[in-house]
Amino acid sequence: MKRLLTVLLAGISAGFASCGDDGAEKGDTWFLKPEAVVSGTTAEISCRTKFADGVLTESGAGFVYTRIGAADGYFDAEPVEVSGNALSCHLSDLEPETDYLVYAYLELGGAGRMQSESVSFRTGKGSDPGNAPAFGQPAYSEVTSSSAVVSCTFSYQGAEPVSEVYFLYGTGGVSKREAVSAQPGAKSVRLSGLDASTDYTFRLCVAAGGKTYESGEAAFTTDAGDGPGPGPNPGLTKFSGWPELPVEVKNGDYHYAYHTISDFKVGNYNARNYTVCYSAENHGPVWVAAPLHNCYVTKSGNRSYSQDPDVPAGIQPASKSLADPYNKGHMLGNRERSRTAVMRRQVCYYTNIAPQHSGTFNTGGGAWNNLEDVIDKYWDATKNSSVGDTLYVVVGAYYKTWTDSYGNTASPKKAAFGGQQAGVPTMFYYAMLRTKNAKSGKSVLHCSREELQCAAFVMSHAMQKGHKPSRSDMRSVAEVERLSGFQFFTNVPNAPKDTYNPSDWGL
Repeated sequence: MKRLLTVLLAGISAGFASCGDDGAEKGDTWFLKPEAVVSGTTAEISCRTKFADGVLTESGAGFVYTRIGAADGYFDAEPVEVSGNALSCHLSDLEPETDYLVYAYLELGGAGRMQSESVSFRTGKGSDPGNAPAFGQPAYSEVTSSSAVVSCTFSYQGAEPVSEVYFLYGTGGVSKREAVSAQPGAKSVRLSGLDASTDYTFRLCVAAGGKTYESGEAAFTTDAGDGPGPGPNPGLTKFSGWPELPVEVKNGDYHYAYHTISDFKVGNYNARNYTVCYSAENHGPVWVAAPLHNCYVTKSGNRSYSQDPDVPAGIQPASKSLADPYNKGHMLGNRERSRTAVMRRQVCYYTNIAPQHSGTFNTGGGAWNNLEDVIDKYWDATKNSSVGDTLYVVVGAYYKTWTDSYGNTASPKKAAFGGQQAGVPTMFYYAMLRTKNAKSGKSVLHCSREELQCAAFVMSHAMQKGHKPSRSDMRSVAEVERLSGFQFFTNVPNAPKDTYNPSDWGL
């Protein structure tokens, strides 16, 4: 344990709220309330958060605890384990029958720290540790939209026989049991019949000598799924049922968010909206992947810009203010997600927006707007009666110097955007996948190579107003993969990424 500070606690609640840290910020919107599972003089502490994976590890996160009414100060809990967007710790050798307070925190560098709500717990009587099971850290794997494998180890040397061992799991205060064998050792079981896009908690329980002992708690979230069908595809993409997904590139710059629509269902599932890869260095999107179909469209609604809650706030613009000569260029267009309030809100997250030239590019008759008009005809049945199948797209932004086939060169620049110096992309691209028939009603996941078509458009940000897309703007998807460093449409192994035919796309 590391001693943080010593204070006399005249009013423990007020003192704990500030924790003696001048830079502390309330983190209620980012932290869920911590949970404490007490066994005698030990406590398993856990806290789930809404931070993206990697934030807790990179920024420094932990727990602070104190004895209520004592004058010996606050202590850091060590060690702390981080799993995705959750953290946990094991507190041992606590005082018996004593009240404690604990909270989670995230260091904000020179800005201080953000902290969770505090939770209190009371330890039990001291006991002979040889009579209680010793638990390992609970873990999970193979999570799909309806199932997950949970595991945990325990050892036991007590005199009383073990009568029952089971995993206790649930959500929203409703718990279920899944029994496992009573012998000490590694335990695992597949939980089935779970709901999609739902947070679950679980722990291993051991009953012996009339008492029940519990491991620490762990949590997972089931996948959104794509309706009934394939689950996640480990090593490729997060959801194998989503044809549009690129493979995630793991590094310190990229942050990923998968947005589903709580007020729009496909079967019993929340429909997916879009997925974004966001660059902390450029404070802008690297790509946005989405399905395009008329089911998402009615009429455009009000635009209300905001930060993306699934990407760290500190790397995003804090407001919609964008310096001239740029305006807010949506990667996934506002009209393409106009059916529900949640769609409209999510499509106006700053993670879906990059600076675009307002006079030549993102304007009536601008090069980008003209390209978007052409793309619409590949999926929008109200504009082209010969289409009806979903068009899967990856809309990308390129931030290095770019020279197109016309000799237009765009160099990297920065633009003031909501308090950030955002990168101005030098080129934008569309990578596309669709059925050749366009009205087949058949999933691209079940099509042969001959039934599919792919192509990409690349558009220099230096392109003049009035430019209309032509064959010279087209590339194969494989060529854009080499340029961008990402792999596209890997969930569709038959996608013909290495070739394209402009006439298939009306050019």
